[in-house]
Amino acid sequence: MAALLEVDGLTKAFGGLVAVSNMSLAVSPGEVLGLIGPNGSGKTTLLNLIAGTLRCDAGTIRIDGEDVTRLPNHLRVRRRINRTFQLVRMPPNLPAIVGVMAGVMYGADPKPYKEAEYEAAGILGELNLLLKAGHRLDQLTYIEQKRVELARALATKPRVLLLDEWLSGLSPGELEGGMSVVWSLAAQGLAVILVEHVMTAVRALCSRVVVMNAGLRIAEGPADKVLRDAEVIRAYLGDDDAGGS
Repeated sequence: MAALLEVDGLTKAFGGLVAVSNMSLAVSPGEVLGLIGPNGSGKTTLLNLIAGTLRCDAGTIRIDGEDVTRLPNHLRVRRRINRTFQLVRMPPNLPAIVGVMAGVMYGADPKPYKEAEYEAAGILGELNLLLKAGHRLDQLTYIEQKRVELARALATKPRVLLLDEWLSGLSPGELEGGMSVVWSLAAQGLAVILVEHVMTAVRALCSRVVVMNAGLRIAEGPADKVLRDAEVIRAYLGDDDAGGS
């Protein structure tokens, strides 16, 4: 199947620090691509480049064949790409449904207020949050807040979804539920990039995994094979553990 998102040679430096160096990857509809690596390896910076919240120094980004490299974030949302964040970025006193309505009203298929309210309620219902629609974010549990942020992203009608540690910090039961949500999104045809440290989820969800370290791609392939790679183990655990594997 042809790739929906194509990233070719992306590079980003902050002064003398090269955070992302010549990164390339592709994701097809219905695929969950894992993006893993130790803290500080450049994963979130890469998502920021793809989403358009940072401008790359070199390289190209294409969505369904269209070059969006120079488009700002809000126009990439209109091209049907959106993301979640490691930490929920919605005002704590905002009712859940209002945050999701904003996604509907300013997304790829904008709707007026009443239609946006109806559509937002439907999205919250799909994520088992309809009864919490009127609650403020600071009245919700951690997993509920994460689901509201996902609902906001889905409200913009993305075809490419970037999940930045969306499954982190969850209990085993919450993790199972969160994984089911990601499976469902892929089954609907979304192309998903999953940045994650929870290897149980990576193994279960991802058909392929890309590993970053110090801004570079150091491995790519099926999850089980990649996670046994000596260079990947070295990146996470150090030379002694890699040598003994």
